[in-house]
Amino acid sequence: MVVRQSEIVNHKAMQAHMRNYGLTRALGLFDVICLGINSVIGAGIFLLPGQLHYLAGGAALWVFPLCGMLCFAIALCFAEMGGMYNKTGGAYLYAKDAFGPFAGFLVGWMMWLSSIIGWASVAGGFGLYLSYFLPTAHAWASKAAVTILVVGLSAINYFGVKPGARTINFFTLGKLLPLLIFIGMGLFFIHGNNSLSLKGDDGGSMSNGWHEEFSGRNFSTAAILALYAYTGFEFTAVPAGEMRHPQKDVPRALFFVLVSVTIFYVVIQIVATGTFPGLAGSDKPLADAARYFMGTMGGIIIGTGALFSIGGVNAGIALTSPRSLYILSIDGFLPRMFSKVHSTYHTPYLAIIVNAGLTLVLSLTGSFTHLLAASVMVSILQYIPTCLAVIILRRRRPEWERSYRVPGGYSIPVLALLICGWLMCHVEPKVMAATAIAIIVSLPFYFKRKSDHDKDSTNTSC
Repeated sequence: MVVRQSEIVNHKAMQAHMRNYGLTRALGLFDVICLGINSVIGAGIFLLPGQLHYLAGGAALWVFPLCGMLCFAIALCFAEMGGMYNKTGGAYLYAKDAFGPFAGFLVGWMMWLSSIIGWASVAGGFGLYLSYFLPTAHAWASKAAVTILVVGLSAINYFGVKPGARTINFFTLGKLLPLLIFIGMGLFFIHGNNSLSLKGDDGGSMSNGWHEEFSGRNFSTAAILALYAYTGFEFTAVPAGEMRHPQKDVPRALFFVLVSVTIFYVVIQIVATGTFPGLAGSDKPLADAARYFMGTMGGIIIGTGALFSIGGVNAGIALTSPRSLYILSIDGFLPRMFSKVHSTYHTPYLAIIVNAGLTLVLSLTGSFTHLLAASVMVSILQYIPTCLAVIILRRRRPEWERSYRVPGGYSIPVLALLICGWLMCHVEPKVMAATAIAIIVSLPFYFKRKSDHDKDSTNTSC
């Protein structure tokens, strides 16, 4: 009982101290919600409705509700864990406390590496997409746009987490407004018979019954695609050390984000399916659907929304990615210099500069294309240890304060783990190989830190 009491005291002392390392708590609930929505709603929703309708026909209308419920089980695990921590790190912290420093390091390393690769990818996508709006397309113009975007967003985050959050808020509202216009206008043009139209593999149209659409493997493929449209909510908890009330706001934001995004996705799929007969054959379904019932202006509105969406993803990574490098540096896995915090702006400024430099190199040279496969599994590599951490820390640390507790005992974490297992079964072998290589590359950093730690322990004992 004495040991248990001391653990309670130590944990409360840690929570009270917050170990903020000079970071400032400037993010409110609205900022956290915008970060979550912005991280989830990317370019995918502008492309997915056509692919889902091609694969599942009318049954595609059920894909997003199903995937929303599946992802909600995982999000509930993140909500419980987020309700226990007020420090920066997210899934890295959960894995480290549940499984030890090695597991935490691997999760943190993959989070940081994938964020660099992902940022290079979406920055390049922004440059390519912007070229469609320019009167003449030049390679240098696209590269100039990428450079301005990466350097500009990094500079904004250099001068404070609040300016970075305001930028995310701006892009979030900018991407939601065109989608709301699409929904508001499209609801008046829905024709019910469109939902039964399915583009066959041979390019012809056919009408399928509900039973046939649900029983085929195409529905499972559509569900996998839709599940990836929900990834990103896990980054909501990363900058917890800069939130005013992280233990309350992270669970609240996760609930709001998953519910609102699911409703949003479902209504968008309904409108796109009900208004545009050629949905299954379109490579830019929302823009084509908007042009179909709103004219040329509709396509421009959706195109602008897609540009805002890609820009918003860039802004979100610009804020969260340096924090992954920062926390790995704080714990000694990477050089300590990356954990330095600016005395005036209270940001990890060296981590921000390094992230911007690496992203520019990858995006301007195109090197990220060879590494992109490794980032696919990162979401799953965050989900699995987080879901397991709920079970392990409940048993090992029942005295730790939790602002939210997942109901139903261990049933929801187990369900979430089964969903992760299902996702793992659909990961391509080359993606697993790329992830394994990324992990192998990280090992020298971990073992060097372990060696330095052992030397320090030996010197102290002497």
